[in-house]
Amino acid sequence: MIYRRFRYLSLFLWVLTIFCNKEKFNAVGRSHVYCIQKHNDSLYFSTSDSGIFRFSPQNPNAIAHVARAGNLPIRSMVFAKEGLYAASYYAGVHYLSKDSLLPLIHFPWPAWSIKLGPDGNLWLAGLHGIFRQQSDSLVLFNRRGEVHDLAFYGNELAVAQRNGIFIFNRETGELKREFLKDAVCWTITTYDSLFIGGGLNVCGIINKDVCATISFGPKGNMVWSTALDKNGALYLGTQKGLYRAERGIATARCVGFKNICIKSLAFDDNGRLWVGRFAANLR
Repeated sequence: MIYRRFRYLSLFLWVLTIFCNKEKFNAVGRSHVYCIQKHNDSLYFSTSDSGIFRFSPQNPNAIAHVARAGNLPIRSMVFAKEGLYAASYYAGVHYLSKDSLLPLIHFPWPAWSIKLGPDGNLWLAGLHGIFRQQSDSLVLFNRRGEVHDLAFYGNELAVAQRNGIFIFNRETGELKREFLKDAVCWTITTYDSLFIGGGLNVCGIINKDVCATISFGPKGNMVWSTALDKNGALYLGTQKGLYRAERGIATARCVGFKNICIKSLAFDDNGRLWVGRFAANLR
């Protein structure tokens, strides 16, 4: 009798644990989502061929069309003091005017990522290198080939590119450190004093001069985006699903959207993870 009660109690606690630890992430209600950006109390997301949309996490089915851009793919976007800017790897930088994205005439070159620096100015990662805003122009910071993403911490600038992650002095342009030099890297993000980024079958957590790596499979998988929750768990949006690595664990496991390409991740104000799927025929 005591054994049977103990077995039932164990089963109850197991079921309770499963429900208490239920994943809190949601899929954005569109296909081919490239970028998710939180702004005020809304989430904005860009697409490969339909422009930019907005919704409230409290009412995710009420999606508003913010900006039309024809069939232009919008890989990245940012909110500056002048308004919304978007980057396309086909046709450079655009800005929001009413309900349309208009080209920024002085920067027509392909751009993978657009970010707001600590000084409030725009920075760009693109096919022809790294650019930064000076007054009303974008000027060359460093001519490196195929720069895919960038991030900031203090006076440092980290960039992800086709042959690794490189960290520069943001003021002088001096190259300070290099990591993951044999990897094609697509993403880099700042989390307090950490840079987290990577690409083909590798994710790196860079703390000053040390780079710890997170492994994930299968072979040929690619990390496109990262998100760190309040407990230190790291989420990876990859070519083959959503992966997670707990704090201190060097291997990430698939926790959802198996074999679906995930280009973007974002947490809302309530700590729910939103996932941007880059695939066709989604429900």
